[in-house]
Amino acid sequence: MRIPNRIRRAIIPAAGKGTRLFPLTKAVPKELIPLGRKPVLEHVVEECTLCGVEEIIFIISPAKDAIRRHFGESVGNIRFQYAYQPVPLGLADAVRCAKDYVADEPFAVVLGDSVIESTHSLPPFRRVLDMFEETCADAVILVQPTPRDQLSRYGVVKPKDAVDSSFGFEIEDIVEKPLPDEAPSIYAVAGRYAFKPSIFEYIDRTPRGTGNEYQISDSIRIMIEDGGRICCVALQDGEVRRDIGTFETYFEAFALELAKESSR
Repeated sequence: MRIPNRIRRAIIPAAGKGTRLFPLTKAVPKELIPLGRKPVLEHVVEECTLCGVEEIIFIISPAKDAIRRHFGESVGNIRFQYAYQPVPLGLADAVRCAKDYVADEPFAVVLGDSVIESTHSLPPFRRVLDMFEETCADAVILVQPTPRDQLSRYGVVKPKDAVDSSFGFEIEDIVEKPLPDEAPSIYAVAGRYAFKPSIFEYIDRTPRGTGNEYQISDSIRIMIEDGGRICCVALQDGEVRRDIGTFETYFEAFALELAKESSR
């Protein structure tokens, strides 16, 4: 018997062009560039496997079939499926491409260009899934305390009440890439989500937003306006999100991964 709110599937969007990493990403998809001794996306898939995900739906473009060739149909007990997003129109649009694969079950969204490092025994993504299973939340989002001058890169949440970051907290708003002095908090979305399938209804109601794309933050905002309950799990000391979106952040993540591997 299936456990209510148990998440078995994760969507990994990986159809973007990676323009900030040109010309490197003209030769290889951003998600397959090496991070230490293996591609970025293998780190992400291992995280999903460790957290109990059984099936991954990669959202790719026709130009990124290298991801399909790399992973194939399955590895161990985890199964892979592939959906195509011909034109990158934002994260909400990428998630919509997997609607037929997740059907009426809850699911996770895990960004393919972000690696979460942790010194704790329980990974942050597992805490997201646990909170989703244990509450009646319509969505649970992983967030990270972030310097204000960096908030314009991310979606930023507005907590409903005072935040004790050692526990989950509910939010009353979310804003995509706000100006630093207009951000509603210092808690930026860290690339891991859990959703009820009702999110697709809100994606269909989402207009184009920042960058003329369909932003998942805007879909979540409509869900909140409709009375939906959205909770967050915050990264703790010893936990950090590593972006692979620019050469600066990629080089930093690569150097840290090599240092970690050399100490083993």
